[in-house]
Amino acid sequence: MRGSLWILIASLTWMACSEPPPPRNLVLIVLDSIRADRLSSYGYPLQTSPHLDSLAAEGVLFEINVSNSSSTLPSMAGLFAGDYPKRDVFDNRLKRSLVEKIRAAGIRTAAFVGGGSISKRFGFERGFDYFRESDGEDATVSLEETFANAATWIRQNYSERFFLVIHSNEPDLPYWRQDYTKGLDSGHLGETFEKVDAAKVRSGQLEFGASERIWLSALYDAGLNASDLEVGKLLETLKQLGIQEQTAVVVTSGHGGDLGGRHPEWPGSHGHNLYDESLLVPLIIYDPSRDYPVQRVTTQIRTIDTLPTVLDLLGLPLQQQILGQTLVPVMDGSEAGHRIAWSTVERSKTSLPEHPKRFALRSGTHKLIVTPRPRGRLLLELYDLASDPGERSNTAETQPKLRVQLFKALINFRDALRRAGVARYPLDANHAGGASEPLRNLDNSE
Repeated sequence: MRGSLWILIASLTWMACSEPPPPRNLVLIVLDSIRADRLSSYGYPLQTSPHLDSLAAEGVLFEINVSNSSSTLPSMAGLFAGDYPKRDVFDNRLKRSLVEKIRAAGIRTAAFVGGGSISKRFGFERGFDYFRESDGEDATVSLEETFANAATWIRQNYSERFFLVIHSNEPDLPYWRQDYTKGLDSGHLGETFEKVDAAKVRSGQLEFGASERIWLSALYDAGLNASDLEVGKLLETLKQLGIQEQTAVVVTSGHGGDLGGRHPEWPGSHGHNLYDESLLVPLIIYDPSRDYPVQRVTTQIRTIDTLPTVLDLLGLPLQQQILGQTLVPVMDGSEAGHRIAWSTVERSKTSLPEHPKRFALRSGTHKLIVTPRPRGRLLLELYDLASDPGERSNTAETQPKLRVQLFKALINFRDALRRAGVARYPLDANHAGGASEPLRNLDNSE
């Protein structure tokens, strides 16, 4: 009864404003370590994501969605805060989240997470009326159980207006599903690929060549396909309850992952580089309340834009100065330009020598990656994303003017974040910051 009354009041209010009412509910699905280039709807040749493809066909797909980090904690902090992580965003725990604004508006909030970093121990329960995660610091909940628990919660609470977050650990390590491995040679790998296997590859104890890479890729695809199946089941639950046309659905990821194609020593890993396979993640938005003129967005946006868009879809004012912006103007065609994207990976206590701190600025057409080296040196990588989408040809030496332009923009942005207070993460051995000093004087092209 309460839900029906809300729909009536909302409908009358929005009719008076000659605007369609916002969706009553919204489900945000975050699938861990999903690379955009592995979804069928993003051009992958194998059929890995039929349910996500169908959702994209009915909604809006964003082709270039750039994460602020290839590490989990920074990327998820940025996503939930709608901002690039600074000290007031993440200081060993999440300090602010846009979910708090959703709850303050009287919308029931809940989250079901599969374990890992998206946890109460890092403050991600902020703003949620109900937050369910695994028991124990290192335990995880299976993909199927996470979605099943979320579906049960929806059946018990759908009479109220709700915002629901579902976060699964798949297809991150371990890779164990074998639906796509038929007829393939696993090489020196076993039937599954575990975290210990990834460590053995990095240390040279386990060989990783072409056969192993193809096998690993198939395991990853199977995990993605399993995640897609669970999304399909959840959509069916919304349909069975009669709330599919009242519920917006947003699907994304925090970061991508390395499958050993670029660096054979890093299969199944993330958080060590800033190439697009680690930064570009899917974003699909289904909003049943309206038809958007732009259904496939080809301009660049950022993962920090996700939660500001969620608030806008729910009809809630942002009323906060943050760097993330709603994507509704992009979907309705009133905004068409690239949004500049900043990304970093932080060095941690567990980092190997080949896993340094890195910074990147992606303009939409080009990307500059800056890696500080010992004794005040820099490694600069500049890529033309139109002619070299795989980021294989470093043009830093042949395009000095563009290199200097992007370098200055990167330094200015880095310094602004540092003045606001560098975000600190529990495993970050260099959380005091200071990276802007060695960066400042290391481009001798000026």
